[in-house]
Amino acid sequence: MRFRRAIERKEAAFDLMPLIDVVFLLIIFFMLTTSFRTIFQGIKVDLPTTTTKQEKIEQNIIITITKDNVLYLDKTRVTTSNLVSLLKKKLGGKKGLVMINADKLVRHGKVVEIMDLAKQAGADRVGILTSYIKVVK
Repeated sequence: MRFRRAIERKEAAFDLMPLIDVVFLLIIFFMLTTSFRTIFQGIKVDLPTTTTKQEKIEQNIIITITKDNVLYLDKTRVTTSNLVSLLKKKLGGKKGLVMINADKLVRHGKVVEIMDLAKQAGADRVGILTSYIKVVK
């Protein structure tokens, strides 16, 4: 005679907590990375807009002028008096491209002054960064 044992069966439960944790971490990661991309070089500047695309510039010397007329050489704050000497060190005696990242509220005269200082330091080409907007016709 066979006796049957009472077998307790547990129903499988799917735990959602680890999945929810991973999803929240991914959301936080993407939120942080997109917010860091909006600030160029870590200095907030509202660039003027153009309707023509410009080439992507990488590994060049960038001079930033904020709306308060504060100068930055790459990420270092500088003054107009020591800009030429610091640019000469960065260029290392070679001709190079210097990009000016000026806020749209900065006076035109200030941008021209910085362009002249870059030329004095030995830059053979000086460009101005803009942000591109697509015009729908």
